[in-house]
Amino acid sequence: MTEQTGARRPRFSPEEARERILAAAGDILDTQGYAGTTIEEIATKAGVAKKSVYRWWPNKAAVVADLLAQRSTVHQVPDQGDTRAELLDLFDAIIDYTAGAGGSQLLLLLGAVGEDGTTERAIIARIIEPRRAVGRAVVQRGIARGDLPADLDVDALLDVWNGVASYRSGYRNVPLLRSTVLQLVDLALAGHAPRLA
Repeated sequence: MTEQTGARRPRFSPEEARERILAAAGDILDTQGYAGTTIEEIATKAGVAKKSVYRWWPNKAAVVADLLAQRSTVHQVPDQGDTRAELLDLFDAIIDYTAGAGGSQLLLLLGAVGEDGTTERAIIARIIEPRRAVGRAVVQRGIARGDLPADLDVDALLDVWNGVASYRSGYRNVPLLRSTVLQLVDLALAGHAPRLA
């Protein structure tokens, strides 16, 4: 009979192991950033084998994408009967997300996925698309009320607003002034917004 050397890892249910992995990834991401996060360190901190991590995710980017989706709260913009107020609420939600930790981590993650189309599609489906759906609903209500042009290119408008907010917070680290937000919303309401071709 041989003695076992080294301590055995505790056995976790699959669900418990998955949650431990995501919690460990979050702790590491928050303290060391994306570049400092590794599968090995995630597994060690979670108390699981690396193969347990790979059971659910093909790479670090996929783990972080799931973590960001889990942490992500989509701000709903209710129908207030006032298109301008709803557009301002929408723009505020865009700014809050892009200027916060989730937005900056998302930008790093998108840059890191490179050619990994599967992870990129998961990020779009789980993090980006739910936000865009809220934005589309707000803009479509404005179109239905006649406050926005019927031929408005909704996705292009959302791209412009998200682009401005991401550029200011993610690249220039300059807050988007309220006066700029008001001008961009008022430009859309005045019909100065991307149109469908």
